[in-house]
Amino acid sequence: MNDLLQEIKMLKGVLGAFVYTDKFGLVACEMPPSASFTLASMEKVGVFVKRFFSNPTTVEFGVMSYEIRNSESLLLLKKIDSHATLVTICEPVVSMPLVNMTTSMLIAELKSAVDLITEKPDLSKFQGQGKAATIAPVQVKNVASQPAKPAVAPPPKSKVIDVEKLMSEGPFAAIARKLEDSMARAIGPVGNMVVRDCVDKWVANGSPSKDRFGELMTLLLKEIGDSRLEEEFRQEVGSLLS
Repeated sequence: MNDLLQEIKMLKGVLGAFVYTDKFGLVACEMPPSASFTLASMEKVGVFVKRFFSNPTTVEFGVMSYEIRNSESLLLLKKIDSHATLVTICEPVVSMPLVNMTTSMLIAELKSAVDLITEKPDLSKFQGQGKAATIAPVQVKNVASQPAKPAVAPPPKSKVIDVEKLMSEGPFAAIARKLEDSMARAIGPVGNMVVRDCVDKWVANGSPSKDRFGELMTLLLKEIGDSRLEEEFRQEVGSLLS
């Protein structure tokens, strides 16, 4: 499969490409040696890919490819099949018609390669260490004579927030774009996805209000992992999240 990814990488303006599967994660990769393209960063992209393509709205509209663009890079996500995705990372000025045409022509071959890997995977990569856990026998208590407990009303459901809409519409959209650009400068092309993931976690714990911007900043800084870059990021976006 790597020869197919190498063919994509040879295109002018393409930095690299990798294939991510729902079951086995990263299965093939042709990326340049760089701090921006670590295994951890690619796994983060993979998690975003899995969540994005399993979103009910994405499924409903039959979305098979998606572009994520910022000032530093452009990411093209393209489905290989229902469980595998090709991720191509490009420079912002790349010829997208050429990249789209080339990757589309290679999808069938990539699918065959993915099928071989998923049908006969290297199980040593995925098997856990140690012996299987022993399950203790379940002790059944006699509850017939015990009084029934009063029914407890379920807690009220919290309002579900559409993160995509939050980041593309309304007053938070401009803040989100600035966060994505700054994060991309700090950690590379995966910055967009990292910001979206942090916003997703942020709104899961409460309403996206200004008085909670400090919590969002904390989540974002944890993803950078470098004191100098953290300070630069804080200086760039601190006024937005204060």
